[in-house]
Amino acid sequence: MKLYFYKFELTPRRELNHLSSLAPREGVFLKGESSEGLGFCEYFPHPELGDKGVDDFLHSFLDQKTVSQQKAMYLLHPQWSKIYEPKTFLNHQLFQRDHHLHSHVIKYKIKNHQDLSFLQLLKKGIKLRLDANGLFDKLSWSQFYRSLPADFSENLDYIEDPLSGLDWDDISLNRARDFIMGDPFQVKIFKPYREFFPQNNKRVIFSGNMGHGLSNYQAYLELIQLSDLSEHHGIITEGIYEGLPELFIGDYQMGFTPDNSALKNYFLELESLEWRPL
Repeated sequence: MKLYFYKFELTPRRELNHLSSLAPREGVFLKGESSEGLGFCEYFPHPELGDKGVDDFLHSFLDQKTVSQQKAMYLLHPQWSKIYEPKTFLNHQLFQRDHHLHSHVIKYKIKNHQDLSFLQLLKKGIKLRLDANGLFDKLSWSQFYRSLPADFSENLDYIEDPLSGLDWDDISLNRARDFIMGDPFQVKIFKPYREFFPQNNKRVIFSGNMGHGLSNYQAYLELIQLSDLSEHHGIITEGIYEGLPELFIGDYQMGFTPDNSALKNYFLELESLEWRPL
């Protein structure tokens, strides 16, 4: 297989988590040419959460030493760059202060140790998924938890990456593991762009990489094959960067499907990029 790459930047409209900034973020597309056809994939890292940067990823890509590199090679097979008959899936909505809430399942990123704004959502009966991105240590979590009302967890689905440390035994809520390898946990947040589908018999929620559109489409292709379609997943994150194409249509109530017309144009644009040999 002949390999090529094309670097790109995305400009955030807001900070993606409590560790990030509004500076442009770098990602890379890969293209593979083989006798079976063309294949594409995307790597869009979050270095503040432990991902390799683009240059490190590319420099050692041919060695295939990391799982994210192995998954990228897997996604370069042409089957992951084709357009299929669309199927519907459910997606939670990422809380943004300037957006109306339409979903019954909302993901809320905790911003700091004093951020209790999500309590208003719980009072409205919204099913909530909290994401701490490792914001707390054991002491700060204990102080944070004591400040919450006794019945606050009634509509709470889980908290994602609650502690920066790996011992989550004292967290008395459903815990979801994403970037931080904490334990015990009940829910696996699965990011198809950087890992293979888990075989641990846990509840699995698919998540996008908060990058360009290609990885979200490829996450969708795995989702419809491997996921529980009664779950609300998280591969669509609206309006977080400037100028991205809309590759899905639908709504938070009835579900989403790929827009195959938009996808066709998207893949044509990928083919026309100024690719460099890897």
